[in-house]
Amino acid sequence: MFYYWYRIIRILVARNFQKQVDIENELTRTFSVRLFDCDGLRVMTAFKYATYMDFIRWELIARSKLYNEILLKGLAPTLGSQKIVYRKPLKLWTKFSVRLTTAGWDDKWVYNVHKFEQEGEIKAIGITRALIWRKDKPQILMEILQNIGVTNLSKTPPEWVLAIFQSDKEMLANDV
Repeated sequence: MFYYWYRIIRILVARNFQKQVDIENELTRTFSVRLFDCDGLRVMTAFKYATYMDFIRWELIARSKLYNEILLKGLAPTLGSQKIVYRKPLKLWTKFSVRLTTAGWDDKWVYNVHKFEQEGEIKAIGITRALIWRKDKPQILMEILQNIGVTNLSKTPPEWVLAIFQSDKEMLANDV
């Protein structure tokens, strides 16, 4: 957990020295598979993919106009759900990139696609949906997007992205 917060603080400090990014553009960051990222077989363990997805989403918030609109106003970006498809393992000490694309949004959710790539090959894909909270109430996403100057407010995610999260409410309603 120490490393997680170290990275988040580093992202928030580094934002002061980096160029601002647009939330509608792709953001790529390169990482290395570290010793404590791995399981006994010397490949990155499943839960670490979600951590690296968090890091790049935090970087997108920190380096975009979302920083002033969300963090400085006391709002909380919150992950609603995610799905990760693993294709091939990332091995110890190797470098990999995470490419973040904002697939779209609706009134409540922002949908992101995270591609884990190594040497031009996709190793895993993570799809997330997130929302913004204030005092236990979801905020109106369109207002936030308007405030940061997004002109295309009707960026509907592709059907395949929406389909991934279609049964979330049903899963929560059933006591499995």
